[in-house]
Amino acid sequence: MSFEASVPSYPSSRRARYSQAILVAIAFFTAMDIYVISLLVEPIKHDLGLTDVEVGIANTSALYGAYALFCIPMGLLVDRSNRVRMLAVAMAMWCLGLLLAAFSQGLWLLVGSKAVLGIANAMTLPAAMSLLADYFAPERRAMATMSYGLGQGFGQAGAVFIGGIGLGALTRAAMGDPGFLFGLAPWRLVSLSFAAAGALLIPVILTLREPQRMEGRQAGGGTLRELWAYRDFLVPLLAGTTFLSGMSTGVLNWIPPALTRLYGQEPSQFAGWFGTVSLVSVLAGMLAGGKLGERFHRHAGRDGVLRPAAVAAAVCAPASFMAMMPDLAWFAASTVCFTIAYAIAISIPMIAIALRIPNQLRGAAMGFYIVTVSLAGVVAAPLVAWVGAALGGEDMLGRGMAAVGAPSACLAALSFWWASRPAVHDELSHEDLVVARRRPV
Repeated sequence: MSFEASVPSYPSSRRARYSQAILVAIAFFTAMDIYVISLLVEPIKHDLGLTDVEVGIANTSALYGAYALFCIPMGLLVDRSNRVRMLAVAMAMWCLGLLLAAFSQGLWLLVGSKAVLGIANAMTLPAAMSLLADYFAPERRAMATMSYGLGQGFGQAGAVFIGGIGLGALTRAAMGDPGFLFGLAPWRLVSLSFAAAGALLIPVILTLREPQRMEGRQAGGGTLRELWAYRDFLVPLLAGTTFLSGMSTGVLNWIPPALTRLYGQEPSQFAGWFGTVSLVSVLAGMLAGGKLGERFHRHAGRDGVLRPAAVAAAVCAPASFMAMMPDLAWFAASTVCFTIAYAIAISIPMIAIALRIPNQLRGAAMGFYIVTVSLAGVVAAPLVAWVGAALGGEDMLGRGMAAVGAPSACLAALSFWWASRPAVHDELSHEDLVVARRRPV
């Protein structure tokens, strides 16, 4: 066999695009499930007799806590295991979590259902990012990686359209004929419907083929000691994603309750316009993030990829005051600004990791990325509720959103700018690599 024949090559464009479409569908579905929770806050709260803080703990703290606890082990497993099978298992767990949520009768089963979803998500994201990096060569990877975030953005908008309109229709049907829904509250039927849709994705996932691992520095997975060589880049980047996640969880998850409480809008009323705003804003932001990442990579090198993320995060700070705007039009304008800037800021760190971190370390890096996102998500939503209550009750929800969102946005901007500096430590020297391999972590 010739040397050229033994060198692994990237999959064909057709196979890569087919696999990308399935991964984007997974991103769409899982993001839609997560964001539809914010539409169900009010009915869940009243049906189960929960407080705002308890709802925040159940819907976000439990999910992100499990996400944070399992993401590094799952990231390391991604670097060593069959990623397609991991995605199929993750989707099965996702369906189980939705079933548990649908039949929750109190706080603790609801917490458990969200924890199952968090574990499933800890498997999904690093596996998908690792697969995309092996389906697409570096010169095509920025936009391919961005497509996963684009799927999540479409899922966020789909949650508003499908969840809002569907919840409104089911509520009207239940009022007209209580037996129509088999005695189930509309929000429970929404969860069951999503579980059924997730089950249909499992056989589609299994049609994927596991690609060869490209750009590997060694056989098998990397070690955490090797990952430490990229600390000048990773530490500030992960700090930035922590603050960015705190900002988004503290603002985006409370937008539907804010619309209901502060602006008198029911989900069926705002589903159309808010869903359109979310879809267009996220689409524009994600596409801009991918293009900006490619442009700065070409002209400023890989160190400059994060600079657009820093600027976009800074723009989110004033936009975090959306729920303190005097009327619905100003609220909508602030929301457009926030969602576009956030979509740009959140899409670029994943591109930077895909460009900067070698294959055998990419799953672990994504695991740490998920930890930072999750830890902020654990505390941000309950913190907004607590701050609002401390300031005077549910009517102060807008001030709580701003008090958490604006400082977090500023800190994220500073962190991303710091990460864009040229790194002192980056590639491991030969001697360091030998030591790292002899002393695995």
